[in-house]
Amino acid sequence: MHEKRRAAGRNRFTLTPYLLLLPSMALFVMFTLWPFVKTIILSFALTDKKGDFVKWAGLSNYVRILTSSTFRQVFGNTIKFALIVCLGTLAVSLLLALISAERERGSRLYEVLYALPMAVASAPAAVIFTFLMRKEGGTLNAILGVNIAWLQDSRWALLAVSLVTVWLSIGASYIFLLVGFRNVPGDLLECAKLDGAGPFRRAFSIMIPIASPQIFFVVFLNITNSLRAFAQIKLLTNGGPNNSTSTLIFSVYQNAILNGRYETACAQALLLFLVIFAATRIQRATESRMVFY
Repeated sequence: MHEKRRAAGRNRFTLTPYLLLLPSMALFVMFTLWPFVKTIILSFALTDKKGDFVKWAGLSNYVRILTSSTFRQVFGNTIKFALIVCLGTLAVSLLLALISAERERGSRLYEVLYALPMAVASAPAAVIFTFLMRKEGGTLNAILGVNIAWLQDSRWALLAVSLVTVWLSIGASYIFLLVGFRNVPGDLLECAKLDGAGPFRRAFSIMIPIASPQIFFVVFLNITNSLRAFAQIKLLTNGGPNNSTSTLIFSVYQNAILNGRYETACAQALLLFLVIFAATRIQRATESRMVFY
């Protein structure tokens, strides 16, 4: 009898969990799922200046975008920007994390200083770097002894925006890497010292391989973040000069908000989604080969 009651209790439908999930599911559908579905629909259509559906256009939006020289330039800028940000952030944050891996007196101070860029928003950072990178009276030109219009010269603008993004990304990457390096067993490092291994040998043969999960995570975190970086581009160069700093996400903003070409913006947004999706799939495919747990 008791077993029958237990079986009946297990098979009884309970509405409470679904009611508790309903508010979050409603928000997910309203602000994530439906906009995504609408973007897919409008990418295959023609729209008016308000973004309303007019008629179906098939693949013509994608054909027009992919055959455009402007899109090729924008896509190239996006890839260059992602590579510079990813490699630059990894190199700087890796060096800082290695330097501060051992706890010493006063280490809390420089740990906070290294992680500080994480607390600075893109807007104030853009204002600060606008003054630092000015041609006349700019701090960067004074340090390097040059006279370059970093944000107005198409040869340097993308590099300048990338460096600002690297600075903004260092803080979070540094924290992840520092945690990975401090999880390396102290006994292992001590044995390596006794065997005569120097700092570089210990770093490249012990610390970096053991911290490979954090390094791998930081690499792809910065790739996806750089593909979605917008505020610093908007505030520093506004995509110029001559589209030299215009990336995919900035081009989506230009077409949708400034030009009223919502169908073009939706198609570009889906192409950006495919690039980010491909990056995440590469991450999943290569994780087992490059990460040691």
